[in-house]
Amino acid sequence: MIEPDLDRNDVAGGRLEPDYSPRPVVVGALLAEPSVSMVGGFQTNLFNRPDAQAAASATVNPALKLRTNASRHELRFSAMGALRRYSRYTTENSEQYTLEAGGRFDLGPRQAIRLSAQYAQLIEPRSSVGSVPDAAEPVSFRRLSADVGAGFAFGAFRVVPRLQYEQLDYNAVDRAGGGSADQSFRDTRTVGGELRLEYEFSGLLSGFAAASYDDVASTSAPAALQRDSRDYTVVAGLRGELSPVISGEASIGYRSRDYDQPAYRDFSGVTFRADLQWYVTPLLTLRAQARRDFRNSGARTVGGILTDTITLSAYYDPLRNLRLALDAGLERGDFGDVDTRTWRKSFRLRAQYRVNRSLSIGAYLGVLRQDVSGAPLVNPFTSFSAGLGVTITP
Repeated sequence: MIEPDLDRNDVAGGRLEPDYSPRPVVVGALLAEPSVSMVGGFQTNLFNRPDAQAAASATVNPALKLRTNASRHELRFSAMGALRRYSRYTTENSEQYTLEAGGRFDLGPRQAIRLSAQYAQLIEPRSSVGSVPDAAEPVSFRRLSADVGAGFAFGAFRVVPRLQYEQLDYNAVDRAGGGSADQSFRDTRTVGGELRLEYEFSGLLSGFAAASYDDVASTSAPAALQRDSRDYTVVAGLRGELSPVISGEASIGYRSRDYDQPAYRDFSGVTFRADLQWYVTPLLTLRAQARRDFRNSGARTVGGILTDTITLSAYYDPLRNLRLALDAGLERGDFGDVDTRTWRKSFRLRAQYRVNRSLSIGAYLGVLRQDVSGAPLVNPFTSFSAGLGVTITP
């Protein structure tokens, strides 16, 4: 499905055509949105290694979304799964699922409390920048997270506090050469919060400043591998419509991450995030996204992988029921504790054709290349993928 999260829903990529939009099923006071997608694909480099091994795949993605049918307040629940099977190398067969519940409680016209909780059993993609290079199977892990936030408006000012919790638990993984690799050194618990202050210059544009803090604690690692750290971030930026056809958010600031272990390198420096959308014509939307962040590392000697990512996207709706999407990405990975560096270049073309409200047909074509310099903690590789799929929404 091509459903990007855009600022507007009346532009290419985000437009919902009434004649082709699925209708929720009314179940008492709830609106239900069931769906199932089936995708057949082919990958030229299943393990993302220099010695490429190809395989065909079949994936089934069932999903159910429930939400209250009310003008004020909102409760929602969703369940999504993915069942993957491959024509060769059955070690890559996997199942994953995500359960999420949340709500919004309106305290007034411009004041609300939002909360959500999620539990997921996930598979780390072979192409992840921090994945284990000699694993004989994909790395699996569990994630438990919760988020509580609020918004309070006082004239042109708005205060947005937020609290977050996340716990990650990784399973041991079999090695290609025999034996297993314990991944519990990656298990962490993160507790954090953010305070954001916004000022509305006009009905279209606002400025903001935000300060956040995250406390990361290892829950299962031996003393020498614990990744306990404290993360401080301060940013400022703009959000809204810069012109009638350009909108988005951009911020820049300072970030500091301090590890308890002397073996892990601390970080302090510039951080940034941007999401700019240009509605070129009613049929074409261009989008540019950039961010700096940390990734969980599968290497024992690396506390966190600093990544800089740029993604350029184009959404083209030549027909009311036909959508095309093109994404090109560039990501630099800095394994700061060692001399490893990665450059990842990606390209993906997708097409979606809505036959009617209940049936959509899609196709994709993708290329992913990773170059590695320094210590070979991860693999260099090139991978091509393609596939066809169908989505049914009863």
